[in-house]
Amino acid sequence: MTDQTRTGPVVPGQRPEPDVETYAIDAVPAGVPVDPPDRPTTYAEIIDRYRNRPPIVPAWLRNPDQRRHTLRYTVDLALYLTALHLWRSPKYAAKVAVWAPVGAARLLYRAGRWATAEEGNWYLRQQAANSNNPEEWRRLDAIRERQSSTRWPLLLAGLLLAAVAAAALWLLTPAWIHWPVAVAAVLALARFGRPADRPIVDRVQLGPRFTKLTADMVRKAVVDIGVGVREPGQITFPVPIHVDGPGWLARFNLPGAITASKVLEKREGLAASMRLPVDQVWPEVGPDHPGQVDLWVGYQPSSRMGQPKWALAAPNARTSFFEPAPFGTDSRQRPITTTLFETNYLLGGQPGSGKTYAGRALLTIAMLDPTCELKVAEFKGTGDFLDIEPLCSTYIVGVDDDAFDRGQALIAWVLAECERRGKRILDAKKRGEAPQGKITPELARRRGSGLHPIVVLIDEVHELFLARPETAEMAERAIRRGRALGITMVLATQIPDKTSVPPNITRCVSIRWCLSVAGQVENNMILGTGAYKRGLSATVYRPRFDAGWGIVVGLERPGAVRSYFPDKETTAAIVARAAELRGTVVGGDTTVKAEARNLLADVRAVLQPGESGLPWETVADRLRELAPEFYAGYTGPMVRDALKRYGVPSQDVKTPGSRGNVKGVRRTALEAAVGRMEIEAE
Repeated sequence: MTDQTRTGPVVPGQRPEPDVETYAIDAVPAGVPVDPPDRPTTYAEIIDRYRNRPPIVPAWLRNPDQRRHTLRYTVDLALYLTALHLWRSPKYAAKVAVWAPVGAARLLYRAGRWATAEEGNWYLRQQAANSNNPEEWRRLDAIRERQSSTRWPLLLAGLLLAAVAAAALWLLTPAWIHWPVAVAAVLALARFGRPADRPIVDRVQLGPRFTKLTADMVRKAVVDIGVGVREPGQITFPVPIHVDGPGWLARFNLPGAITASKVLEKREGLAASMRLPVDQVWPEVGPDHPGQVDLWVGYQPSSRMGQPKWALAAPNARTSFFEPAPFGTDSRQRPITTTLFETNYLLGGQPGSGKTYAGRALLTIAMLDPTCELKVAEFKGTGDFLDIEPLCSTYIVGVDDDAFDRGQALIAWVLAECERRGKRILDAKKRGEAPQGKITPELARRRGSGLHPIVVLIDEVHELFLARPETAEMAERAIRRGRALGITMVLATQIPDKTSVPPNITRCVSIRWCLSVAGQVENNMILGTGAYKRGLSATVYRPRFDAGWGIVVGLERPGAVRSYFPDKETTAAIVARAAELRGTVVGGDTTVKAEARNLLADVRAVLQPGESGLPWETVADRLRELAPEFYAGYTGPMVRDALKRYGVPSQDVKTPGSRGNVKGVRRTALEAAVGRMEIEAE
């Protein structure tokens, strides 16, 4: 800036005042571009752009369960509709007999009207007549007559060709073609003759029908709930809306900094905008970023859906305390799994919400692991778990002082067992067998280790804590310590307030399952503060009608879960299967534990002389043949993971008739592991 831009004389020691306009122009920096320059699309950008491309084969075709269910329901519906319409066919025949002549007469009348050209300019001719304009009327009528003189020959030619075609069809085709053609013609005439609001075939209403989910429906609903989206065009869809299980999945991105949790909080408003029940609309946070929503809308409310078959109901089902197993299904009928190890459970809900069967589903996982000890105490006094008593080392039922004393003694025993196990784990850690200071599957299965898994289920636990308040503190300490020591506790309650179930117990429990509750206060007492606002609400479920449905937190993703609810026959079969695995006679007076097996010794036994190694699947097949009652359900990867804990690596092995090597177990590695175990035993 030069002196000429100043507005007055320069005073020594005083900063000159610049000209305002000149200073404003000169002070603005030239700046640099903030947008990156255009460049050719890179390979990474191409991959990112098509990362969410739709699958070639739909999800329901790739999933065997969905294929089976879709085929079964399609065949069942087709058979039902066929039988229904066959039953009503006399009624349909009577309607056809009435409306077919009407259709023929209407067809002839329409053809005559077309040939006379009456419908061409009748309105204009009527206007001319109304205005008393005979010249205009005659001009228009002349046009009609010229059109009619052309159409009559066309109509007669068409009728002649139709008659010739019918005669040719009758004379030149086999007799079995005549009747189908005649029936089709009569049906067409009946369809043409019947009124528009009186269909010939009855419409079968199988229930409330849901229209296909569309982008416009989703956009309108999101705008209606008022989460900050003002224009429908602000919603974008990275993938098309598609069928996902028994419903539609719409994945969409919210604009700006609006998070998916805001949509989850307005789930009821979302359902209201779509005019659907709340338990038919399930929004979740999308997989890509916090501003993405996965909106799943079922074909019908979840409370009315059936449930897939439980994998644990299979005749060869077997579980492990240390491996995940299914205990329920989500709103899309996908199995939800949990691992009992290092996990405690709190089940809450009002009477009739299905707590008993929710607890039984978790207990079933423990039942089908023969190494797992069961202890059950139920303070309802009705014997809901009486059929499992032969499998339990402790079974308490009642609401009297004796039952409460035994329940308190059970909690005291669990706490003392934690003390004993802590010392054993410390010794094992010094030997290098428990590097993380926790029980391992090998320690749990070792005979005489005293570290076998224990599952303690207490139903209506609030009754015990109210009758014996000091028991709550012991239970809290046992929950804190037992998770790493192979002791899992399952607590079920109707009253989850601070008096009945202390907050410290609720905080310590890993997985909390809230079934039907009356309000958001009870909902948050079980699931945690703010759960209701985040859309995790179990208040939408009705006692008895929606029994078994609830919201689960503590899994990989919180959400709705429906407990498996097998019938009496299936339940009895599961209990019998568990008894068989344990060597227990259901209903007997004695309990004989199943003989423990040594996996290393069994794998070495299935290796035949001369075999240097075997593929993992072959090892699993031979183990199932060796001890089907123990190794039922074992697969190659399961055997591989189990032997890995013994230091047996997965190595290349040769198989007869194979050109290359496959992964499996080698005899040398197996012998080395057996040698190490023998040295440690000495």
